[in-house]
Amino acid sequence: MKKITLGLTGQALGEIKTFDKIVDLAKEKYGITHFELWPVNVPGEGLGYCDRDISQIVKIKEEKKVAIDCVTQEAAFVEAAVKDENWYRQIMKGTIDAAVAVGAKVVNHYCYFINLDEKPDFDKLDQYWAEPLDYAKKRGITLVLENEAHDVTRHPETTAKIVEHFHDSAFKTNLDAVNYFHASEEGFPAAYEILKPYIGYVHLKNACLYREGAGQEKRDQGAPMSGIYEGRPIQYAPIPDGSVNIGGLINRILEDDLYHGAAYHTGSSGVFLRKRNRMVKRTSVYLKRRTYIC
Repeated sequence: MKKITLGLTGQALGEIKTFDKIVDLAKEKYGITHFELWPVNVPGEGLGYCDRDISQIVKIKEEKKVAIDCVTQEAAFVEAAVKDENWYRQIMKGTIDAAVAVGAKVVNHYCYFINLDEKPDFDKLDQYWAEPLDYAKKRGITLVLENEAHDVTRHPETTAKIVEHFHDSAFKTNLDAVNYFHASEEGFPAAYEILKPYIGYVHLKNACLYREGAGQEKRDQGAPMSGIYEGRPIQYAPIPDGSVNIGGLINRILEDDLYHGAAYHTGSSGVFLRKRNRMVKRTSVYLKRRTYIC
């Protein structure tokens, strides 16, 4: 019998709290000791980590005795960064260096402005990712590509082709089942089954379609859906309250022996929740009450 080890991204809370305060909140209220680092959590300015003081995060990690399993780099959402291929590659390398510094083995990254079309441009993807991938391998880091609803990774079959193209154990995917739902795709079981050989990391959250008058909080709305529900807003929700079968996904991950401690495949990537306090609380209670049997 196994339990999921819960971790937390620094993304949303990083907008309102410093990393040390996020760690204190997560440990004291939810018993969470595993974290995913975002640039917003690190003192400094600019895209990525090159001009940020990662030593401050190392100090917090050591003093508070927590783990940082993944470092995320979101420069693909900044068009100016993508227009300068060399700058983008340097941002990626800086993120890899940050991961090494904090003891993470995984760097989560995105495609977005690099390839917005539904058809992958492999030559272009090589230009942005081949050099960082080689650098990551030398430093013992795995790159995981997170799927998004509005770029080339919106369909799991395409994401699989991208991972297959790089054909390297250091290049995998970060499976976000709800981001596939955001693209009107079936995040589980379909996307999971298609991508199972390539999963190096997993994000957990949940969502449903926003419906006017259904009592949903507008603050939890996200970007419009793509695919058959194009234009409808997505509504983020605690894991027990969304449309995606996250419980089934967790069970399958355990049954397929893809979960090892706080890791999938790579031996270090955590299971992470996103969004705000209320969602963390309801999700934490949900996962702690459930025992998953392999």
